[in-house]
Amino acid sequence: MASPVAPRTEGVRRRAVALAAGFAVPLAISLALGFPRAGGRPAAYVATLAASWLGVGLAATWAGVSRGRSMLGRRAAWRLLVAALTPAALFATALAAALAWPSTRDDEAGALAHVVCVAVGMICALGPLAAFAAVRRSSDPVAPRLTGAALGAASGAWGALFIELHCVHTSVGHIVLGHVLPVVLLTLVGVLIGDRVVAIRPVRAAS
Repeated sequence: MASPVAPRTEGVRRRAVALAAGFAVPLAISLALGFPRAGGRPAAYVATLAASWLGVGLAATWAGVSRGRSMLGRRAAWRLLVAALTPAALFATALAAALAWPSTRDDEAGALAHVVCVAVGMICALGPLAAFAAVRRSSDPVAPRLTGAALGAASGAWGALFIELHCVHTSVGHIVLGHVLPVVLLTLVGVLIGDRVVAIRPVRAAS
């Protein structure tokens, strides 16, 4: 006998709980690192970049994660744009901020700083990624890998935002290696998640 479908309100509640739990992870890490600080960076630079990356995260989540009016999610073109353009948008806004505040380009960050930001940024993104995967679990029979890539890119944008609030390094090279590179890596991880979690698998009849 087939299991009854959960009421719509129950589904909404489950998604809300998953998202709250997922975003609690980077928030807890952020609080553990201390409150966001400028760390010698121009305050206007930090505020501008944070607001820009917040906008990128919201846009990527809206276009790549939320389903809109369709159970299959938004059009494939939107998900493709999220996967392809999210890292580019983060880099473009960071470059624009660097041009607006030339002093930030003089910063020198070593290899260790790059590695630390990659690691922390990806850890911060794992919570949103798990939440997005739970929200879109077994929902796409057509292009689950593309959906997964969009989920990875969106979660990477949130991880980049959280690490940007704490990282004191501002050189363009460090932004690319330490903050944007993890978004690309998470987009690739999202492809695997799409194949294993987002895809709808045919149910095999018991022999």
